[in-house]
Amino acid sequence: MYKFYIDRTSKNAAGGTKPYPNLATHRAQPYTAEWRQFSITWPYSEPVMLFEYMDYWGVDYKLVKLDDTDNNTFYPIALSFFDFSVNWFKLFSADVLKRVQEQKLRVLFYYSEGDNPERINNHLTDQCDQYNIPREQVLFVSANSACRDIPYFFHIVDDEMLYNFRNRKILPVQYHEHYRSKKFTALVRMHKYWRANTMTRIWEHGDNQQGYFSYSNEITANETEDDNPIEVDNFDNLRNLTRLFLKETPFKADNLSIAEHNIHTRSVEEHFRNSYLNIILESHMDVDQSYGSFLTEKTFKPIKNAQPFIIFGGPSSLRLLRRLGYKTFEGIIDNSYDDIVNTTHRWEVAINLTLSLINLNNKELRALYVQCREDIQHNQQLFLSNKRDRLLTLLEDIHE
Repeated sequence: MYKFYIDRTSKNAAGGTKPYPNLATHRAQPYTAEWRQFSITWPYSEPVMLFEYMDYWGVDYKLVKLDDTDNNTFYPIALSFFDFSVNWFKLFSADVLKRVQEQKLRVLFYYSEGDNPERINNHLTDQCDQYNIPREQVLFVSANSACRDIPYFFHIVDDEMLYNFRNRKILPVQYHEHYRSKKFTALVRMHKYWRANTMTRIWEHGDNQQGYFSYSNEITANETEDDNPIEVDNFDNLRNLTRLFLKETPFKADNLSIAEHNIHTRSVEEHFRNSYLNIILESHMDVDQSYGSFLTEKTFKPIKNAQPFIIFGGPSSLRLLRRLGYKTFEGIIDNSYDDIVNTTHRWEVAINLTLSLINLNNKELRALYVQCREDIQHNQQLFLSNKRDRLLTLLEDIHE
């Protein structure tokens, strides 16, 4: 039985108890609009989705009292954002801190983002030294695969489970071989300059008109062209073309708002049913200079909905998918870009592949889609399957 200690609980809709986020300063009741505000309120400690996953996929656990904790009990802190200005152990109650120092309770950070885990490790190690906490008492679950090389860090592709869980009431689009009027789907909700470079290359010769193509024009004041892991000036006129592209934004592929695009329970069926290929622009190309892989719902949307794909993301993104049991269209789509560590070179190979595929005629692209049938159907079934084994693997790892 997996044991956790929670500072406080709240009543849920069924009259039971719902764990309250440890260390949260925000106050709210479950199933209210305010409950969703933890993620944007300092110190960004939010409801622990791990409990939702264990409830949904049938993993037994129990919440224990502080006096009943031992070194196999975890104090979970789920974060939406890792703020390096936070003095974490200063936020602990004296009693909780003492249990951790005495090795009668372990801290478990759960972070579903892709921040560089080495920097986080250095920060936590310094704070453990400051508070006389044995380093092995503080564990960290990260969605960045680079964490696998760091002691007391554990890797999980959280968005595979999160998207499965939150989008579970939406039926998947099934594989079909009917004619499709669009060649590809390429959707960008949030601007980043490397994403703009990618979409510019599709747009510059009018290829955007052959697919579901969207790009927001919300660019924050603190973003500059230098905030870009791609060496743009290695490519003739790409910088100027990107400026022209951004002046033409927004491009829309549906009637949903930017906020609605970020809701996991929403899905536009035609983006998958009526196009052959998904061009995934992940959250990061260089994954915070970590050389790790970081996969989000952007990757799992086409997997759920029966599309082959190209990933603009961290190195070894496809390798990570294969490690999870997915198939990546080997021998059909050239995956050589995935092994390239240099971000600029990886991007160049991936965009050239993308352009070569979307410039196939419809008959050729349909034939490629049909070739991918076995992998597409395997991937969809795997994504829709029970994730209990994923959870048990993580929990067993952190208990070792």
